Amino acid sequence: MHGGCDWMDTNQSAEAKWSHGKTIPVKNVQALASDAAELTDEAIKRYIRPARTSDVVAHSGQSIPIIDLARLLDSQTYLLEAAKLKSACEEWGFFQVQNHGIPDTVLENMRNNMEHFFGLPLDEKNKFGQLPGDLQGYGQAFVESEHQTLDWCDRLYLVTQPPQERDMRPWPTTPASFRESIESYSSELMRVTGSLMGIIARNLGVELDRDTYANQALRMTYYPACPVAHDKVLGISPHSDISILTLVWELNLVEGLQIKRQDAWVPVKPHPKALVVNVGDFLEILTNGKYQSIEHRVAVNPHKERMSISAFHLPKYDMSVGPISEILAGGELKKYKTLRVDEVAKVVFSSKLDGKKTKEYAMFSV
Repeated sequence: MHGGCDWMDTNQSAEAKWSHGKTIPVKNVQALASDAAELTDEAIKRYIRPARTSDVVAHSGQSIPIIDLARLLDSQTYLLEAAKLKSACEEWGFFQVQNHGIPDTVLENMRNNMEHFFGLPLDEKNKFGQLPGDLQGYGQAFVESEHQTLDWCDRLYLVTQPPQERDMRPWPTTPASFRESIESYSSELMRVTGSLMGIIARNLGVELDRDTYANQALRMTYYPACPVAHDKVLGISPHSDISILTLVWELNLVEGLQIKRQDAWVPVKPHPKALVVNVGDFLEILTNGKYQSIEHRVAVNPHKERMSISAFHLPKYDMSVGPISEILAGGELKKYKTLRVDEVAKVVFSSKLDGKKTKEYAMFSV
């Protein structure tokens, strides 16, 4: 916590730069899924994707690497664990981090409050809904067309760090302890991210200013079960993250996250004591492609709801980001343009999730 509850005094009209975007309001998925009689072909036709069953290949024996943060921070075990982290970033772009040090009480409070919030009546949740032109709050995102295939989920999206960037209007006040639990969880994730980025910088042989990952946004997502068409809908469309690093907590351990590897979708098995971490687009640009962001998506369970929190750690909005000079010093061809962060964000946040848009925008034509 930052000195008690000082965070509550943040300017209520702060300009939350990491939430500008447009989206067309759509029907609440949780409400639709709660009434079995409503789950007709007509009612869910905007969520149906053709040929969903044939494109998942579960590679037996394949699982993303597990990194132990406590071993990374121990001088006796650092070298071996740092080498594992380097390999995970280069070969997978995804890993799980265990022994992250987030207190059980912080996690339990966050879980209880998030479950309570998504269990509220729709009109209560909508009090913290999105406003036109702002992706923050409760609702959907990245809906740009009345004909677009929709994701089977509802979201609560908040800009959380640094405190002066917060707009407290969409931060729920029900349950009463939700804001405090978000603050505690957010602060813990900044600590974990700082530790990981310090080791990543050492592995790369470069210095990375904290401004590179100083901003954070949380996306709390509720994926209802879909008993009638779980194999024909997706919780989230295939995409890569704009972030430097994304840290994901799968609250109720329901499988769904899948990553694209060697032209197949590989399921990520949730680990009860770990966070899933993935390389984002901006880290791919900074490393000139040494570390690559990976397309991922979320499948839907036919019988169980799934809940997760994605924490996007991002550069300062007014920075320019391009390949790090030390990485190019050996004569390596510069693959990515140097671009203003706000320019990239406007491109990504103004359209639907669809593959690696940031890379397509930032990469030089060949």
